[in-house]
Amino acid sequence: MLLHTCCAPCALPIIEYLLEDKKVKNLTLYFYNPNIYPQQEYQKRLKQAEKIAKIYNLELKVGDYERNKWLNYLEKSLPNSLESYAENEERCLACFRFRLDKTAEFAKNNNFNEFTTTLSVNRFKDTAFINNYGKKLAKKNGLNYAILNLDPYKAHKKEQELVKIYNLYSQKYCGCEFS
Repeated sequence: MLLHTCCAPCALPIIEYLLEDKKVKNLTLYFYNPNIYPQQEYQKRLKQAEKIAKIYNLELKVGDYERNKWLNYLEKSLPNSLESYAENEERCLACFRFRLDKTAEFAKNNNFNEFTTTLSVNRFKDTAFINNYGKKLAKKNGLNYAILNLDPYKAHKKEQELVKIYNLYSQKYCGCEFS
């Protein structure tokens, strides 16, 4: 299974759920987040993803930091200036599509049969949109998309506990300069 990982803190309760509750074998983390800005913030988050991959003895795949490609996609997808959209509206949905498209493509091209994303367990994201789009991509690419049946509030509480245990950097925004 390929787990698109937006950041280490969000991944923690999901990794534990997948490994302990679902007994997933061969879980691989995929860090693809060209939305994170500035690049120093991207590097901080990548280092934390590397740290949790080591803690859980998981492989970590890192996609390219394609910031300009991401920005161009958003600008072409949306009629208004990017900063004019409120959080969790069209700009965010376009960002989710972009990153999930890349995740499904990576999964297909690297012989994964299943993928999911940490974005799907979040108190502030449109998780119905994320899961529906993930299922659509899975079908299109001959893959399975795993819906994570985790309560986002309990997952967040677990995340906070694990961040303290592992002494991880925990950011205060999604990563996008517009958030």
